Amino acid sequence: MRNFSLRALLTVACVVIISPGVLAAQKIGVLLKGRSPFWASMEKGAMDAGAKHGAEVVVRAPVSEADVSVQIQLLNAMGNQGFAAIVIVPTNKDALAGPVAALAAKGIKIVVMESPLAGDKWPVFVGTDHKVAGEAAGSLVASLVGDTDEITFLNHSQGNSATTAREKAALGKIRELRPKSIVHATDIYASAEVGKEAEKARLVLTQYPATKAVFASGTGATLAMLKVLQETKGAASIKLVGFGFNLNPDISAALAEGRIHGWIAWQPRELGAHGVEAALGLLKGDAVPAFVNTDFVVVTAANLTEPKVQALMGQ
Repeated sequence: MRNFSLRALLTVACVVIISPGVLAAQKIGVLLKGRSPFWASMEKGAMDAGAKHGAEVVVRAPVSEADVSVQIQLLNAMGNQGFAAIVIVPTNKDALAGPVAALAAKGIKIVVMESPLAGDKWPVFVGTDHKVAGEAAGSLVASLVGDTDEITFLNHSQGNSATTAREKAALGKIRELRPKSIVHATDIYASAEVGKEAEKARLVLTQYPATKAVFASGTGATLAMLKVLQETKGAASIKLVGFGFNLNPDISAALAEGRIHGWIAWQPRELGAHGVEAALGLLKGDAVPAFVNTDFVVVTAANLTEPKVQALMGQ
């Protein structure tokens, strides 16, 4: 009996010693949409979480957010390279659904981050509630205009489920709060072509010259419209509310000077960290929530100096 007990204790001891090493050896792949500063910030968060928890994290991304086929190739490569879990921000909710499902069927743990995938079979989604964020932006736009003022949308991309959710929610809230306003919910997409964002912003102002406020649903659209408004005679009276990430000195100055009136900031570094932590939880068999929320911050001139807002600087 004594020998049996000793063997049992040694077996338990080996499990305790080996298990952490086994978990650490399991690679987590993070597949982003592109390589812009937004995604670089998300990558930092993912790598931070990996270092904190002793996990091997490998980040991949296509050059452009429009490279759907390239992202699928990168995903399939990860599936063949021994990754135990993959955290993915899909470039297209429909095109990526099948390839991701195929890897999940092989036992690879999947975490969807920032932009939802088509279907409802994904166990964990890490992201911002884009509907709530869109409603917050719509409320801000409505507070900046009169009852019958014209409002125009500069959209992000037709295939992006996250920004589409923002656009729909913002439109609903504006129509609720300003039912007499004329809202131009356009089919003009700032990110339809790389490098054409400013051209699309000028098109909005040309087609709708009576516009009193512009809602921009993505970072590229917001920055392009800010630039064009600064260049356009008489545009100082147009209110701009847009989406972006973190906070930087240029946007801070533009808010303080009244060149932009709302910056809905989401936090990609925090998103990246939460994505990797969710993947680790799945690998350990923990009960991971189906939705891991990363909040956004509505930044205006009024709250610009608050600690919570200033903490966004340089993320």
